[in-house]
Amino acid sequence: MKKGLIMKFYDAHVHFIYGGSVDQLRQTCAFLEKIGLGGLDALVLAEFPSEIETLLKMIPGMYHKDVTTQVLENQRDPFPALREASSLKIIPFLDARFIGDDIEEKIEEFTQKGFQGLKLLHVPEEDPVIRVGGMRKAFGRTVKQSEEVTSSLIESASSRGMPILLHVDLRKHGAFVSEQLGQHPQINFNIPHFGFSRREIGFLLESYPNCYTDLSSLAPFMKEDPGSYQNFIRRYQDRILFGSDALIGQPETVQSALAFLEEFLNDQEIFQKLVNMNYLKFHRLPEEN
Repeated sequence: MKKGLIMKFYDAHVHFIYGGSVDQLRQTCAFLEKIGLGGLDALVLAEFPSEIETLLKMIPGMYHKDVTTQVLENQRDPFPALREASSLKIIPFLDARFIGDDIEEKIEEFTQKGFQGLKLLHVPEEDPVIRVGGMRKAFGRTVKQSEEVTSSLIESASSRGMPILLHVDLRKHGAFVSEQLGQHPQINFNIPHFGFSRREIGFLLESYPNCYTDLSSLAPFMKEDPGSYQNFIRRYQDRILFGSDALIGQPETVQSALAFLEEFLNDQEIFQKLVNMNYLKFHRLPEEN
C-alpha cells in the first residue's frame, strides 16, 4: 500500500492451507495486518475423504505438494486457530467440494460450528488446465447429477443467508450459473477468476446484481493484454473483488498480488473499490470511515 493510505484492504480468496503451528499462523497474520490487511475470506476444506486418490482428483495439481496430513488436520476445525492467531476480520467459507449427501444436515452442522460462507468447486468433468480430475472421475457422477448436488448445496446455503464463492468455467456452465443466480437473488455470489471468460462474466454482471467476481490468479493474463483488462475492470469496477488465491501460509503472495494490482490500475479510486469497498458491499458490512 502506498505511504499515507488509510483504508485497509480485504482479500476475498485465501485458502486456509498451512502446515505449521498456531504460533506460525499468528506470525503470518501479524505480517498481513502490518501490510494493511483488514480481513479475508478463508476457504476451509473441513470435510474430505480418507482415500487420497479421490481427494487429489478434486484438488488442482498445483496444490498437490501442499496437501499433507498436517495441513488436512488443521482444516478439520479451524476455529481455535483462527481465534488464537489473529484479530483480523476472517470470514470462514466451508469448502464443500466433497459433500454430496446429507447436504442439509451437514450444512446446518457446519453453520453451527461457525462457517459463514460456502465455497464450491463445480467441475463436472476433467479440467486439464488446472489439472482437476472432476466430479465424474472422483465420484462417478454425470454432469446432470453434479448440477443437482451443486444446486442442493446452493439452496441449503441460500436458506441460511450464506454468500457463495463458486469456482466454475462459464464457457461450459454459464447457463447453469445464470439459473442459480436468478433463483437466489437474496445472496451474493463470487464467481472467481472472471469465470475464465470476460465475455460470459460480463453478461452475468450486467444481468444479476448479486453477481460479483474476483481477479485471483489472473495477473499473467492481465500482463499480456493490459488494455483490455483495464477497460473491463473500469467498466465493472463496482462488482470486482481483490482476491490473491494465496495459501494462508504464504502471505507474501497476498502482498505481491496487492502491489501488482495497485501498479496495474494506476487509479486509486478504482483500486480502493476493488480492495475495500466492494468487499464490504459483497458481505453487506458497514462502510469504513
